[in-house]
Amino acid sequence: MAQPTFEQFFSAISEQESGGRYNAVGVWVNGHRAYGKYQVMDFNIPSWTKKHYGKSLTPQQFLNNPKAQEAVARGVLQGYYNKYGARGAASAWYSGNPNLHMSTSSQPGGPSIKGYVDSVINKAYKYPAGGGSSNFSTGSTATPKLSSAELAEQYGFVSSFLNSNPELKKLFQQAVSGSWSADKFQAKLRNTKWWKTHSKDEREYLLKLKSDPATAKQEMTQARTKITQLANQMGMIMTSSSKKRIETAVYNMVAKGWDEGQIRNYLGQYVYFTGENLQGEGGEAVMELREYAYAMGIKLDDKFYTDGARLIVRGMATMQDYKSKILDKAKAAFPQWNAQLEAGQTVADIASPYMQSMAEILELPVGSVNLFDTTIKKALNYTNKGTLQKEAKPLWQFENELRADPRWKKTKNAQDSLFQVGHQVLADFGFKY
Repeated sequence: MAQPTFEQFFSAISEQESGGRYNAVGVWVNGHRAYGKYQVMDFNIPSWTKKHYGKSLTPQQFLNNPKAQEAVARGVLQGYYNKYGARGAASAWYSGNPNLHMSTSSQPGGPSIKGYVDSVINKAYKYPAGGGSSNFSTGSTATPKLSSAELAEQYGFVSSFLNSNPELKKLFQQAVSGSWSADKFQAKLRNTKWWKTHSKDEREYLLKLKSDPATAKQEMTQARTKITQLANQMGMIMTSSSKKRIETAVYNMVAKGWDEGQIRNYLGQYVYFTGENLQGEGGEAVMELREYAYAMGIKLDDKFYTDGARLIVRGMATMQDYKSKILDKAKAAFPQWNAQLEAGQTVADIASPYMQSMAEILELPVGSVNLFDTTIKKALNYTNKGTLQKEAKPLWQFENELRADPRWKKTKNAQDSLFQVGHQVLADFGFKY
């Protein structure tokens, strides 16, 4: 008798292995088990799905993907059949060795290799030479008479997913009643509003939520941990509102494939600063901008700093962008110092000798004299009476004017100086002391 055709053989493997059930799972043997309609071993699934389906799947993903099962089984078995014939292919599928098709040695969890091969070949002749059956799916375009769940699997989905969306549920019912092929169903699906409003990544994730919820939940948990750490790092204050933003970011990372830059841009909109509650990258940015503005003798409102910090943590601006804005304001306020400011000096650097002299002469606490003191500002914006140019007041002149300041008279320096003058006067009149 001539060997069965490949389609007969292919149908027989399906019947032999699982009775045509995509959700079939084998018993554990030496720590491994087989999955799906054709009972593919778990250790073969990642590499075989990548080769024959285009992407590597886990055993659970493979179990929930009838299209992947069909593609893998057809691809591998066609190669075996072409190389070894029907009996050799059946032996290779069952034992891994095409030459053992006459072996009567028992196999763990199943019949002998010869017993398995004989059973497959006998079943094969029951099928039409062109393949197909009213009971088992072998790649035929006709929809078999299966349960709703099994029909959904024929179209590449799980029924719970199709039933979760009214538009998809209606389409699936039309497909079942009209005995559509999987290709026709997929073509109609691409015209749905759901398909057009969801990206490829999001469609795959929504399917995974129903077909492999454990993996989907694990991915969500991992993303939530990563994004929460990033939000804290950025300086996001954890409130009920910000936690909702984080959940949105988690979904977008897992379902839509957002990268860290997109997550930063989104979350950065909701990094707020209340009072002195500054934390994370945002808080550090606010403090750095404030310190730079202070050193440049520029006063700005809080909105400038917080808006700037928010854009910086979002990746839409840099610290240098905002320092350049502060520098421009300082150059406008102190035009006579443009060359020094462009060279990297701050107004505080230029004013340092004046602030130091003022603190010493007027005996003021260290740090109490700053760029915003009227006396310092006048010294830096002095108009030379000879040239009428703006420049710094000569330091000797500045110090002499300080000693004419009413505040100087209250200092110990002033009192000591008066005491010394008094002594000198008495000495000039011949008095000893």
